Amino acid sequence: METILNTQFDQLQKAIEGIMEAKSKGQSSDEGRKAATLMFVALKHANREVKHNIKAGRDKLHLEKCKVDLSRLQLQNLLYEVSHLKKEIVRCQKFKSRDTSLELLSEAEYADKLPNMANEKEDLSSHKQHLHRLDCELRLRKDLDKQYSALLTSKQELLQDNLSHAQRYISFAPALRTLLGATKPLHDALQLSLDVEWKLSAVVKYLPKPLYILFINLQSLQRASEDQSFTAEVVGYESEAQMQELLKEKQYATLHHEQNEKETTSREKPLENSLEDALAPHPLHIRMTIGAAGSNQLILQIRYFQLIKCVTVWGQLNPSSNGNTLGDTNFVHYLLRHLYTNDLGNEIPIPGIEYELRNSDLTADECIRYLKAKDFGKPFCWLQSMCSIPTVNSSMLYNHELNLNKNTREIIDRLAKRWNSWLRLGQQIRGLTYKDIDLYTLKENIYPAGLSCSLVQWTAITHEEFHSQISDVFNVSSDDKGVTYNSYRAVIVRGSAKMECFIRIPSSYPLEMPLWILNVHWNGCHTSQNNSAIKMMEFWTNSLQPKQLEANERLLYAQLFRTIYSFDIFLETEGSMQSTVEYNKEKPYISAFAKRSRSRPYKYIKKGSVYAFKQ
Repeated sequence: METILNTQFDQLQKAIEGIMEAKSKGQSSDEGRKAATLMFVALKHANREVKHNIKAGRDKLHLEKCKVDLSRLQLQNLLYEVSHLKKEIVRCQKFKSRDTSLELLSEAEYADKLPNMANEKEDLSSHKQHLHRLDCELRLRKDLDKQYSALLTSKQELLQDNLSHAQRYISFAPALRTLLGATKPLHDALQLSLDVEWKLSAVVKYLPKPLYILFINLQSLQRASEDQSFTAEVVGYESEAQMQELLKEKQYATLHHEQNEKETTSREKPLENSLEDALAPHPLHIRMTIGAAGSNQLILQIRYFQLIKCVTVWGQLNPSSNGNTLGDTNFVHYLLRHLYTNDLGNEIPIPGIEYELRNSDLTADECIRYLKAKDFGKPFCWLQSMCSIPTVNSSMLYNHELNLNKNTREIIDRLAKRWNSWLRLGQQIRGLTYKDIDLYTLKENIYPAGLSCSLVQWTAITHEEFHSQISDVFNVSSDDKGVTYNSYRAVIVRGSAKMECFIRIPSSYPLEMPLWILNVHWNGCHTSQNNSAIKMMEFWTNSLQPKQLEANERLLYAQLFRTIYSFDIFLETEGSMQSTVEYNKEKPYISAFAKRSRSRPYKYIKKGSVYAFKQ
């Protein structure tokens, strides 16, 4: 078609040129015009054919596009089905039946308990066998549920029977009292001490309810225990308790009259008197002694205060003991304050006590300061739980201990363990300070033959002197939440080398271990900041935990010997690189350095008779 159009255009152009040439010569151009006109007719026919071909091509293109769209839609449907099937495959792979958490019996046990169903399991697939086991398990559990219901019914019947017997025995009480009174002359004649418990209860019955509960639990634990690690007694007079009850009745009758007088009097002196009267403890209190007789003993004075509705404890040493263990008069109070985490005794843990104190124009802080000034102690949450008093701690968590016997036993055991730990720690510090010990004979000395260093000084230092040292251990130390510290300085010498050890002992010991900072003075000053070997030495000393010690080993001595042997290893390995060898190899170790960090062989290992130091 393109060739035809080009031919027609050429012929038309020639015809037009012929007409122009005829006009230019003055000849007639009618025939040329007719011929050119007839050429336009052929050109129109060719144009119609071109349009027809174009329309046919467009129709064909549209048909092909429809086929492509249909194929693409089918492809998308197939891809969606593939993704859906993949999800189903993953879901099937992750499927876990609930029966996997059940503890099913073995086939032999099923056969014993359900013999009729054992014969039904022949020629079954593994899946159907599993379904069969589940069916057996369901039947067994239904039978057990029926047995449980029957036992529960019999339990209720026994409870009713016990209640009827108890009521019957209670009816015998008046007759027994009459019989006891009638036979009292016979008891006196036979010198029987059957009325000792009656005399004891005459004093105990005047105790307030929390102290009464605590005393009864302590008495039961004391009678049940064989070692007699603690004793409890009621301190006070029966007449004072009776007098206080009478005064309470009188004050209640004249309450409005006293309030009118307070409004007209001044605020300074009457406020102090009202605080003393409001926070007057109960005349009777409990004194609990922890420790064996004839040795160091911890005495706890436990008092109850009606206004704040809680119990306080004040600890002190037995006057017969040889002073305190660390030279710190407050270490007993540190022991009580850190018995449990976040229980410092700095607030009154009684729900809604702030509103009741507000009615008396008092605040909880004023009461805490007054109790501390009068040596009444602090109201710890663990103490309230021993007396079955509901508490709310600083995190607003409500607690009301009901298992008093178990809870009281656990608290007394924890008190005794911490008390013994402090006594052992005090003995170690006194031995190091006054040099009353022989380092070569101590059990904690793991390698007596290789002890080359000597401890020349152990003295107490101030908190500022300790914090003047620079070490990485401060970056990993715990937050000081009510924890105080005692700091010491130890000097270890070997030849011309000297090592200063700065030790910080927390008041929360043994919950928190003593912290050591080491400075070595030999060919310069080496600390954990400029020498990785000293940093590793500090880590090796501070990583010692009580659970790593053997029986009857002491932590502070063990840390000291770790430090001494680490100092020896440091000098012997470091000295080998000096031009003048001052310290020869005396400790048995395989290699002085290991790995890229060039770690030293600080760790001591012993297998049978073979011992050595390694990294």
